[in-house]
Amino acid sequence: MICHRRAVLVSILSLATAVPLAAQARPPAAAVPEVRFLSVAPSPYTQRHDSFRAGMGIFLSLQQLIQQEKLPLRTTFYDASTVYDDAEKAKALLRGPQVLVVGGSTWAQGSSFYMRRFLELVNLEYLGGVSATAWATAGGDHTGGDVVIQDILRTLMGMGAQTFSLGQKYMVFSTDERMDPPEDGQFSLLDCWFMDQFARNLAVVALAGNDRPKAAELVKRLGGGPHYYTSISRDPKVLEGRYGALRKRLNAAADPRSEAYRGLQAMLAQ
Repeated sequence: MICHRRAVLVSILSLATAVPLAAQARPPAAAVPEVRFLSVAPSPYTQRHDSFRAGMGIFLSLQQLIQQEKLPLRTTFYDASTVYDDAEKAKALLRGPQVLVVGGSTWAQGSSFYMRRFLELVNLEYLGGVSATAWATAGGDHTGGDVVIQDILRTLMGMGAQTFSLGQKYMVFSTDERMDPPEDGQFSLLDCWFMDQFARNLAVVALAGNDRPKAAELVKRLGGGPHYYTSISRDPKVLEGRYGALRKRLNAAADPRSEAYRGLQAMLAQ
């Protein structure tokens, strides 16, 4: 009996050592934290899909950060406006990620019908253990974008999620009523800078959870902490060098018939 046990043990050890080191080191997909973006903004008014493009700017910034820093993190982006009136499909989009990022656009100084309907249908889905935040677009700086953010965060709080933002700032992007950029529906270099800062904050929250020392270490390494305003560059050339390509890509996609827009659409998860 002892010899048989030894033989079994030797066989098990042999199988374990036969597994390639790369396979042993690779964590399963479920073990890698996910940051999931949900865009609830079909853009029936302007057709520019401002909110979708703003969310994509944050998403692309996070993707780049993950690649550059080799972070054990994954991110996905869903167009939730396609299921805003389907309770089961809408609830399914909330299941799985460690961090939820929900975005919408401002209508009549508040949340759109699509966002309200989506939140009403998912209201009973329990989000304990999930961190959640939001972004929004608005015509001007003080035309209701903050109300959209508050609607989203209050609902997600009521569902059990821990909500957060970029320090003291709500992530609202105004796309009209500005002299710079002069054209409606365009994002500025500073907008792209904030997208990048928000992406860094998302990475910190996803990777650190409630571990304060780890969060402090990640903020020191990645940036994106609550004192983001101390690191805003005042040099347009520096901003252009870092964010010019992102701004160009997002602004080119303002036309839904453009190749740039189709390129962003191709990045959506199904």
